[in-house]
Amino acid sequence: MTLSAKRLGERCGLTAEEMNILLKEEGFLSGEPGNYYPTEKGKLFVVEKGDDNGYGGYAFRGWNWFEWDERILEELDTSVENKRYIREKTSEERRRRRAEKAAESEAYWKKVNSRKEQPAEDISNELKDSTTGKLIIGALALVGYGIYKVITHITKNDD
Repeated sequence: MTLSAKRLGERCGLTAEEMNILLKEEGFLSGEPGNYYPTEKGKLFVVEKGDDNGYGGYAFRGWNWFEWDERILEELDTSVENKRYIREKTSEERRRRRAEKAAESEAYWKKVNSRKEQPAEDISNELKDSTTGKLIIGALALVGYGIYKVITHITKNDD
């Protein structure tokens, strides 16, 4: 029988995330959360499966997961000490990812807020620069439309 990381974890008293960390620590997986792949050692016990939402085009969504032969449980160190180590490591990884995400968010909002603090004349100059080209294009389009109307009016009168 094959089992997902979640089901393997349930048998060992671990979460799916912790089980993936354990599989990585034991050399069966490589990669990062959300992008794991089996190592040569892991390929003996794993099958990759996939599914999709049944839609095509831009609505298509697909996902893959690994299903492990339950014999892998015999290969894993699921001692109390090792599970404690895995839980600590998983917790530390979560903390690190949260800190990275918070730093990215802070940098983003710092950039947004610095734009809000620009003097009004700087912003108006930016607007003038960006709207000048649009005004010229609009004027040319209007002139072109006027010429088109004059030409069609003259040619209708000639007929």
